[in-house]
Amino acid sequence: MNRFRLVVAVAVVVGVVAVPSLARAGEPVWGKEMVEGKDFPLPFGVSAVYFTQDQDYVVDKLTPGLPYRFELRQGGRVRSKASVTTLPGELPHVGDRPFTILLGSCFARKNDGAGEVGRAYSLLPSDARPHVKVLCGDQVYLDTFGFQTLFSRTDAPSLTDRFIGTYATAWAQEPGFRQLLADGANLFSSDDHDYWNNAPNPSPTAPQTYLPGVAKRWWAVALNLYEVFQRRLDPRDRTFDIGSLSIHVADSRLERTTGTSAFMSDGALIEIERWASSLHGPGCLVLGQLPFAMPAGPGPVVFDWGLPDFRDQYERLVRAVRHPAHSIVVLTGDVHFGRVAVCATPTGAEIVEVVASPLTLIFPLPMNTWKEAPLAFPAEAIPGMSSLHPWTDRSYNLNADHFTTVSFARSGRFVLMRVLAWPIHTQGLPLRPALSFERWLS
Repeated sequence: MNRFRLVVAVAVVVGVVAVPSLARAGEPVWGKEMVEGKDFPLPFGVSAVYFTQDQDYVVDKLTPGLPYRFELRQGGRVRSKASVTTLPGELPHVGDRPFTILLGSCFARKNDGAGEVGRAYSLLPSDARPHVKVLCGDQVYLDTFGFQTLFSRTDAPSLTDRFIGTYATAWAQEPGFRQLLADGANLFSSDDHDYWNNAPNPSPTAPQTYLPGVAKRWWAVALNLYEVFQRRLDPRDRTFDIGSLSIHVADSRLERTTGTSAFMSDGALIEIERWASSLHGPGCLVLGQLPFAMPAGPGPVVFDWGLPDFRDQYERLVRAVRHPAHSIVVLTGDVHFGRVAVCATPTGAEIVEVVASPLTLIFPLPMNTWKEAPLAFPAEAIPGMSSLHPWTDRSYNLNADHFTTVSFARSGRFVLMRVLAWPIHTQGLPLRPALSFERWLS
């Protein structure tokens, strides 16, 4: 089933950002004017921001594998435009245009004044343009360290005003990031800077979060704006299939607890377990953090707890991805470098971890250092579980701003995956992939 929803992400003083995303099919809305929904004013300087809640504009009866363009109209006026390419009905054969996902994370708008992320995206060759984009964390930095995070007002309206300003500056950048968002379907998975560093735990990079009342308000406001701009995926839409390839989009931050009890709800983890155990071909699992990682440890954390620090849930995640009969590709970001690592499993399948980060580096300190995957998975032993041994493709070593395309095409019962890393800064030269990696999956 081809299903697309055009979501009005936000209407601000600078315009409307229309963000297309995957959704369930519904009644056709061809030729209909955008109608007003439940509008909630939020302060934004001397003006106001309005967003439509619980009202999506659904377009049905689309042909698989074709591009479509949409206009968002209000009172007869075109407020924004967006485009999507519908999902192919089947996974294409090798030699045909493959099914392609764009993977990116960590967009620091303040370091992309020229809009180079959007420019690089617009220069992608036609055969590399994605069917869907997966932005897997830190789509904004609501906690950029500076005077405002130390001494700003922390009542809910002031936090809302500040965070909306951050979103509007980043997401309405044109030419720039808005080009990437409006061209093609988007799937979002959040990470800590969509709230604050190491959220929901307090962080020295956002000192006010050590005040419980401030942290509670900050989390509530940031979560509300995540729902407005990025949208929590409906459980029905977190998994979709392209022929034998199954994609599951998880979020390891939205329902994370303070401390290290849980990085997602039990229900969300059960979804991953059920999805992995029922694969009929290769799977893609989207996560905001790396599974091939060392724990940060139990002491004071300056930066961020990773998935291995949540020992009980991490053990369940490891078990889920190491036992399926088919290979699982983990699409992730967060760590400010590009990497590909592969791990054979006891079933004869593989776990392939693809890391794409950052779109734009937030800050050069600590040093942005490329690292190989740990030599064991899990890196710290879990009683009753044998260690597996990932290997890292050392030639796929990228320590620069970039996004990645991950494409899939079938040949018989096998699927060819091709990973290409595209640099953001080309110094005026034609856009070409900086690195590539290929793997046959079963």
